[in-house]
Amino acid sequence: MLLGLIINFCILFTFSVLSYWPYQNRVRFRLPFPSLHPWFIGVMAGIGGIILMKTGVFVSDEVFVDSRTVVIAISGIFGGPITPFLSALIIGVERIFIGGVTNTSMIAGFNSIFIGIVVSIISLKKPVTFQNVHYYFYFITGQTAAVLAFLLHLSGDQPIDIIYYIIFSLGSFFIVLFILLELDDHFKKLSQIETMAETDFLTGLNNSRKFQEIAKPMTQFSRDPFSLVILDIDFFKKINDTYGHPVGDEVLRELGLRLKEAVKMANGIVSRIGGEEFTIILPGKKEAGALEIAETIRSEMERPPFRPSASLQLPLTVSIGISTFPENGTNIQSLYKKADSALYNAKESGRNKIVHVNKIKT
Repeated sequence: MLLGLIINFCILFTFSVLSYWPYQNRVRFRLPFPSLHPWFIGVMAGIGGIILMKTGVFVSDEVFVDSRTVVIAISGIFGGPITPFLSALIIGVERIFIGGVTNTSMIAGFNSIFIGIVVSIISLKKPVTFQNVHYYFYFITGQTAAVLAFLLHLSGDQPIDIIYYIIFSLGSFFIVLFILLELDDHFKKLSQIETMAETDFLTGLNNSRKFQEIAKPMTQFSRDPFSLVILDIDFFKKINDTYGHPVGDEVLRELGLRLKEAVKMANGIVSRIGGEEFTIILPGKKEAGALEIAETIRSEMERPPFRPSASLQLPLTVSIGISTFPENGTNIQSLYKKADSALYNAKESGRNKIVHVNKIKT
């Protein structure tokens, strides 16, 4: 009996970890048809429950115990209210027919379906989470223990098996929950590290690495046009020299916020490359559209004055250079180089200006 329970738990453990891995890290796996994920999880949980029943431990001629109830509870964390019902329905139907239809199989099968219905209804208002799943499992275990007691009474077997079931179910559940919580904490920390590696620490914008990650596929795997804007604060060094770097940092933070707001309607992607240099990717914008948005940016940066502190107002201007894909280059390196050349021209010709690479003054 003990060996059978250990095998059953190992199957449960493997199923729980494998099902958690992709669905708690969807950004990395990018699974298709996200609206169908809860249904897919429910089906997979149901199949997992069937496998657990196939490896269950018999405590009488028709009654066996396994950890299928853990699967029903855990599935609610991964897929929401529909998954406990769907998994319990699959498990319940299989339990009815697994060894031929009998009174015992029907009672056990309908018990699983009843559990799924109750959990799903309650979770519509109180979604199943890692923090409250144990309450749902207490209900499932209590309900199943009551049915098991009734079935064992009918068959004349010893009620001591109910205690074995409760101990096994609770032990399996809390071990699996502990491992999943550890995995959840691991993935959260990993996500934080990845975010930090892709985010400019000062402004919260994309950093140079993230900019490259976004821009390269736009030139390698698509022919859709976009414009690359490079922006630089005019005479920014004077701000640092006059007021100090803390004031300069506040200016950069405010500039980042203004840029994000200015290009929000155009779905612009803002990054800070370094120092006072920022880039903006404008998807779908050719030269004319990019120049129009750039003028909006330039005018909004010019007024009102920046306020790095309550007592300080700084009127600032920016110079902007633009290149357009694929007209001005077929890779991000050439586009960046040409936009940077246009930016240099804007500075050399008086600053507070916008220059597209197609209109560089020589």
